[in-house]
Amino acid sequence: MKSFKKYIGEAYNDMSKDVKGRVPTDDLHRFSSDSKVLGKLNTWIGDIADREHITVEAAMQQLYRKVEQIGITFEPSMAEEDFAETGSKDIPISQYGGRLGKDLEGNDVSDNFIDAKGPNLNLHVEWERLPNKMFKVFAEVK
Repeated sequence: MKSFKKYIGEAYNDMSKDVKGRVPTDDLHRFSSDSKVLGKLNTWIGDIADREHITVEAAMQQLYRKVEQIGITFEPSMAEEDFAETGSKDIPISQYGGRLGKDLEGNDVSDNFIDAKGPNLNLHVEWERLPNKMFKVFAEVK
């Protein structure tokens, strides 16, 4: 009779190695200092456009929960009157809650942590109402 440990060793199959095209999330936190990683990040958050949403606010909440996994935060709630049939908005983002305190020279630091590593980036969100009264939302960091 086989031991459980031997059975698991023989039968376990790591299915993630067989999946092609998956965006690895292990380096997405470096998006502000590497343009290749920024492209991966935009691919990763771009799948929000694969679904239709009842409101733009619902899409923003889903997007917030997704990017929060890699330390990006933004204000996900927007007033309902901000949403027309189609529109766009640039939302400031921060990473790891930003920085607050003093640097090595004793100067005050209060920024979003992204500017310190690269260009000032915002979350650009576009939406449009579909004929079925649902919304299609597109998002990217730029």
